[in-house]
Amino acid sequence: MARDTRNYPMDTERRDLVKNIRLRALNLLALREHTRQELQIKLEAKFHDKAIISQLLDELEATHIQSDERYAEMFLRSRVRKGHGPNRIKVDLDKKGVTSELSHALLGSGSVDWRRLALIVLQRKCGEKLDLSKTDIARNGRFLAQRGFSTEQIYQAFKDYNNSRQ
Repeated sequence: MARDTRNYPMDTERRDLVKNIRLRALNLLALREHTRQELQIKLEAKFHDKAIISQLLDELEATHIQSDERYAEMFLRSRVRKGHGPNRIKVDLDKKGVTSELSHALLGSGSVDWRRLALIVLQRKCGEKLDLSKTDIARNGRFLAQRGFSTEQIYQAFKDYNNSRQ
């Protein structure tokens, strides 16, 4: 008959496993922020007790050692520095396991001027060209779209680019 472990002290093997999982999670978080999903994948690759991992992640989240919100803010700053637009950042955050509500709130907070960022990226890409040909406009428009900017932001960036060159 199996012993009910909730009523008895943890056996040494289980206690060591919990300790090792906690240590691995803290080491990963010491390197950089991780989403809960990322931590879970990395921990499950090394340790196979999903119940302990889930319980530990709940504990880390409750004590604010691990925070998806903090990760999303860091990720947003990093991607804005790289010149990525809101659509691409949203897709990347979804892949990392950040909730849609959190990513929508973060991207719509007004902390980033997406129109200005699209213009900066376009200026970096085009340099000092005074007159863009139709092929240049099409190529750079596709580039900005791949970077995650909306059609409106791209249109506005070209409009502002042309105004700044006159």
